[in-house]
Amino acid sequence: MKKTILFLTTFIFVITFSFTSYAADKSIIGVWSLPILKGKDKGKERSNVEIFEKDGIYSGKIVKLTTVPENALCTTCKKDRKDKPLLGMLILWGLKKEAGRYVDGRIYEVEEGSEYKCSLVQITPDKLQVTACLMFLCESHYWTRVK
Repeated sequence: MKKTILFLTTFIFVITFSFTSYAADKSIIGVWSLPILKGKDKGKERSNVEIFEKDGIYSGKIVKLTTVPENALCTTCKKDRKDKPLLGMLILWGLKKEAGRYVDGRIYEVEEGSEYKCSLVQITPDKLQVTACLMFLCESHYWTRVK
């Protein structure tokens, strides 16, 4: 009887922590909603970005625009991005998974026409903390998974 109880307790423990571990390690691959960061519409959806992985490197491109027409061009962008379509634009690249975080990446802020160092941390399966840094000044924002 004691062996049966011990076995059942161990089995339940292993199953419980297996599912917890699986949920916590859900991939960042997918479509994420980006909020408007400033102004009267702050917090509303600005666009959707699809994060994908190729050869262990994570990148993201704009797949939906909600505040401008689908054929909008990047008028605030600089150099080779200037006047290119926003839809399909690569705005996140070079991220590598390291100890549960995604580091050493770059993010392009189309509204400012600026590029920043960035890292990502998946807070929950549906919430992503995006931290962008310029020199030693960093700012974090949260993206939510599109279902």
